Amino acid sequence: MTIYNVYIFDREGQCLYYDEWFRTKQSGLAPIQEYKLVFGMMLSMKSFVDRLATNDSNQTVNYYKTSAYKMTFLESATGIKIMLNTDPNATGIRDLLHKIYQAWTETSNSAAKMELFASNPPNENFLKSRVRDIVMKHQAYV
Repeated sequence: MTIYNVYIFDREGQCLYYDEWFRTKQSGLAPIQEYKLVFGMMLSMKSFVDRLATNDSNQTVNYYKTSAYKMTFLESATGIKIMLNTDPNATGIRDLLHKIYQAWTETSNSAAKMELFASNPPNENFLKSRVRDIVMKHQAYV
């Protein structure tokens, strides 16, 4: 099982974070275009599910799967959206997404505190190292 890449978006669709590991095929697009397409696809999937819902309950899309990959979604109450591309047979991905979200919130909260108290600016590579550490320890990481 393989983990290919991760995207973190804010509620407006701006890509706040991107990283990749074993991505073998590139999209051929500029990164900003790829981010917009990925975010738009997720919004389209959510809209599609809402329109086809058979009742008024809050229905969500957790993932979609092709023969080549599986894209799993996590959306927080604050509007942060995390998307992880993996091998279709990868397991434990929801737990991995929650760990990445926890690292995101802890890092962004500590960065805000540092700015508030006028300390040294936060290390930009700190989040990347935390996310990479979490992913590399996961069972789906090859």
